[in-house]
Amino acid sequence: MTGSSGQKVGSIVAERLAGRHELVGVDTASGRFTRHASDINDLNEAAWRPLLEGVDAVIHFAALHAPDRETRSRSEFIETNVGATSRLLEAARHCGVRRFLLASSTSVYGRAMRPTGNKAVWVTEALVPAAEDIYDETKLAAEQLCREAFAADFTTVSLRFSRSFPEPLPSMALYRLYRGVDARDVAQAFASGLEAQLRQFEALNVSAATPFLPSDCQTLLADAPAVLQQRCPELVAAFAQRGWALPQSIDRVYVIDRARKVLNYAPAYSWRHVLA
Repeated sequence: MTGSSGQKVGSIVAERLAGRHELVGVDTASGRFTRHASDINDLNEAAWRPLLEGVDAVIHFAALHAPDRETRSRSEFIETNVGATSRLLEAARHCGVRRFLLASSTSVYGRAMRPTGNKAVWVTEALVPAAEDIYDETKLAAEQLCREAFAADFTTVSLRFSRSFPEPLPSMALYRLYRGVDARDVAQAFASGLEAQLRQFEALNVSAATPFLPSDCQTLLADAPAVLQQRCPELVAAFAQRGWALPQSIDRVYVIDRARKVLNYAPAYSWRHVLA
């Protein structure tokens, strides 16, 4: 696993996997689950091979992320998120690795998540991404590399997980309804991805379960409190008790039906866990 020392999600995924598998962690930073301290940009295909001998699967988390746009150049994003991924894919195939899981993001949908009519966007994997920035572009390029690499003896899958970092409790609780996920559920998805039978490359949404329905999308955009009262009155009451405001509009809903079907993904941590 690359990015095994990641503070927000990587180390949580690593902990889950280490409980069931022998985990070989690679990261620039030291960590409990990191065996090799290396920058993926410094590893060419030949350098990867000693680390991949005898490995059954690769989970690729190491990357530059959206916040890095403030401090890293476009060329650095391309080198890290695309170039390094390409070298790792090739090395993995040559070493007989059977499975490759890419950590991606729902951010790749970009402009496609902006409502163009009078209703919120129902974000399934059928929604065609429209990258907004270099982060989205390079994540989509890495996904394309994985798509092209899929073969009968080399299973590839990309998991597009949603917001999973710490933020104010009202926001975190609300996001668990339509655009957020607990890192422990992300870990569950990756663990399932190591064993799922996949007949083709998949790019799957990984988020918390939503109580909303497609028929709610128009009202979600125009009058979110009305839908919240209908679908999750307990949350509305909890927010009122705490003096927290409800959003007046919700512009998108991440849909996880495909991940449920393909991975048997079953998110366990909802808005209730945030408030608890």
